[in-house]
Amino acid sequence: MNATKTIEKADLEAAYTGSFYTIAGAGGDLQEWVAGYEKELEAQGIGTPTQWFVTSGAEVNLYAIRKLGGLTKDDDQFPDDLVILLFPLDGLNVGKLAMFKLNWEDRWFDDVIGNVRRA
Repeated sequence: MNATKTIEKADLEAAYTGSFYTIAGAGGDLQEWVAGYEKELEAQGIGTPTQWFVTSGAEVNLYAIRKLGGLTKDDDQFPDDLVILLFPLDGLNVGKLAMFKLNWEDRWFDDVIGNVRRA
């Protein structure tokens, strides 16, 4: 099981350009979330994420303001204390992951940011 790392500004840019898998609304023991997702991803033949990141709704809102420009704090889409887990797609079967994402109602990070503009 991979430990989560608090995401930094440069990592948010990597998450955006790399379309990281994004789980919004995690709570409680994050290592249980990581372990549970890794178990399900392996069972589906998708692989195991190489790294996990954790951030908050507040950080994602600030990133969206910087990335998209023209947004203000009034445009925030996420509660500040929302817990968000992310992982890069490196070494994963992305085709299977895309179907998994639909079933689990998760999102790609670039879609999360793009949807801030459209909301």
